[in-house]
Amino acid sequence: MRNAQLGLIAAFVVPALVAACDPDPSDPEVVDTTWTEAFDASGAGWLLSVWGPAPGQRFAVGGTPTEGRIEKEQADGSWAPVAVPAGVPLLNWVFGFGSSDVVVVGNDGTILRGDGTTFSQVASPTDQDLWGVWGAAPDDLWAVGGNASPGGVPTILRWDGATWTSVAVPALQKGDVRAFFKVWGSSADDVLIVGHKGVVLRWNGAELVEELVGASDDLISVWGTGPDHVVIVGGRGNALITTWDGATWKTNVPTDARGVPLPGLNGVWMRSDGAFHTVGLYGTLARVDFASLAVETAEVSTPYDFHAVFGTSDDELIAVGGSFRQPAGPFVGIAFQRGMKDDE
Repeated sequence: MRNAQLGLIAAFVVPALVAACDPDPSDPEVVDTTWTEAFDASGAGWLLSVWGPAPGQRFAVGGTPTEGRIEKEQADGSWAPVAVPAGVPLLNWVFGFGSSDVVVVGNDGTILRGDGTTFSQVASPTDQDLWGVWGAAPDDLWAVGGNASPGGVPTILRWDGATWTSVAVPALQKGDVRAFFKVWGSSADDVLIVGHKGVVLRWNGAELVEELVGASDDLISVWGTGPDHVVIVGGRGNALITTWDGATWKTNVPTDARGVPLPGLNGVWMRSDGAFHTVGLYGTLARVDFASLAVETAEVSTPYDFHAVFGTSDDELIAVGGSFRQPAGPFVGIAFQRGMKDDE
């Protein structure tokens, strides 16, 4: 993997802190929101993404620049590697339609699809690194990528149930955009793509339209609960949070309780309209109020960066990352999890 690409990954990782109070064990309604290690990921390489329909059915992907890795959670809560095809490089994102239909994308245009136990490589029309994948249905998927360093080509792919094909990028008002980093949608006709230099595209069911959201730094990840509640996170030195309430885009630099700006953010996930979870550089883990952007941070014992966060319907939140600021290795992964309250 090229040094510029490694620097790109390192720039995406951001630290976090989320305040958790000690639960009263005598109260069955109290949820323990203390972050603890989900599993020993130190030998898994970097972990860049985690997804799964429920505890015991989750997948984390990553690896090293030359060797992709998929970790699968077992029914007993332990994690174990799943075989990937030979020669597969670093894997960057995972999404699925249940534990038996999982899609993974990675460097050099890599696309894998599997039943949760066996993964096969799917023909890809690009050799650009792919950073994100999302779909409204098993036969309607989007993948995005590129490279923010010189020579990168902003890349959008679409799966129609039979073939991945390249999608033309519309003429952009933002100049010299070289990569898209993530994709998410509320439906097949409402899909958002975010990326380099604060670019945002929306698929409205007929065409891709650029939306100017007031950001100039890279936007790294996007998630929402529906068409009127969307959060985009990113930033380089300082974090950026961009929200959509159905009428207006608002972009802000979030700060912690001390008034200090959060470092760059890499991942976001939300289940409740009122709050979202975001992770980033230097071990950053944060719960943020959607309306006020008030930030609660929590500390974990790690020198590394988080890259992705995901929650399940069973009230369990998991965040993964690794030693991205050591691009030559060692390639160390981290995975932490905690319980979620009903309003999170």
